[in-house]
Amino acid sequence: MISRILTITDLCRVTGYTRYQLRGLLDGVLPEKPSKGARVAREFTPHEILVIATMSDLETRLGIKRGHIALISKRLSQVLSGPRLVDRQARLVITFSPASVSYGSIGVPADDAVVLSLGPIFERVDRYVAEGALPVTQAQLNFGPASVARPRARSQLHRG
Repeated sequence: MISRILTITDLCRVTGYTRYQLRGLLDGVLPEKPSKGARVAREFTPHEILVIATMSDLETRLGIKRGHIALISKRLSQVLSGPRLVDRQARLVITFSPASVSYGSIGVPADDAVVLSLGPIFERVDRYVAEGALPVTQAQLNFGPASVARPRARSQLHRG
């Protein structure tokens, strides 16, 4: 099964942004991946889609300026990539002075911080990926090479 490539069109569908809004958000936040040869559409991973959907919610729902989002973008990506308990009530606790991002649960105390609920973002991204936008391939499951024993020929099995 061939995996579908996630492009800026997919980001537009998940975030509700136009291509131009996304390019503005991504300028300086995610480095351009070098292309090989002719210009091709940029590809995104499911993790990048989650991070970008979170950044768009910070901007549209909470009114955080793009410059501030750029300040925390690397830490945001790290926090959203690490192993964590699946918790639809999880929150991001974000401070800008000093810049920090932490993954927490409902009762996280936060002085001078922005708290963003991750449940709706997880649900939106998971639903998009689950609806066939990204079929799972063996490469994504990290199956390594395996030896496969050849079955013996029938004449060898019945030789007594």
